[in-house]
Amino acid sequence: MLIFSPNSLLGKIFPYAKWFIYGLLFINMTLFFSNQTIAEGIDSLAWLLLLLLLEWETSQLDMDIVAKSERVLLKLGRIISYIFIVYSIVIYGGESYIIENGILDFYNAIIWFIVVMILEYELFSKKLFSRRKETFLNILKFLLYFSLFVIAILWQMDGEWLDFYDAALWIICFFFIELNIVQYKDYLERKNEVPKW
Repeated sequence: MLIFSPNSLLGKIFPYAKWFIYGLLFINMTLFFSNQTIAEGIDSLAWLLLLLLLEWETSQLDMDIVAKSERVLLKLGRIISYIFIVYSIVIYGGESYIIENGILDFYNAIIWFIVVMILEYELFSKKLFSRRKETFLNILKFLLYFSLFVIAILWQMDGEWLDFYDAALWIICFFFIELNIVQYKDYLERKNEVPKW
C-alpha cells in the first residue's frame, strides 16, 4: 500500500515540502559555515553532497534503466563524500578536538555513519528482505535516529539551540530518504516480487 498516492493532495505537496526542507538545510549550512572549524566545514559539505546523491538515487529506484554515466557519477560522488566524512570522524575523535568541543560531535558523526551504511546496504541489495530482517533493520534504524535526537536535545539543553535546529533538519532530511526507500519497497511488493532470503 502506498504511503500516499502521487495524485493525492499529500502526494502533490510532498515534493515541494521536501525541497523546502532541503533548502532550509542548505541556508543553515551556508549561514554557519563561517563559524565552523575546517573539519566541521568539510564535514558539512560532504554530508550535503551525500544527502543530495542519496536523494537523487532513492527517488528513481523504480526506474529500470539508469544511464551508466549516472551510476558512475553517483558512486564516485558518494565515495568522495565518505572519504571526507571518515576524515571528519577521525578529527572529531581526536583528543584536542574533544577537549575543546566535547564528545557529542564524535558520537553524532559515528551514529550518522552507521545510519548511512545501513542505507547503502539497502540500496546495494535493491530487493525485499525477509520480514525478520526488515524488522531488525527498522528497529536498528529507529534506535539510531532516536540516539541522534537525544544528542540534539543534549545540545539544546547545553544552550546550543542552533545545533539542535541543525540536527533536527538533518533528521527530517534523512526521513525523506527513508520515505523514498519505503516507496520503492512498496513498488516491489506491488510487482509481487518475493523476498529471496
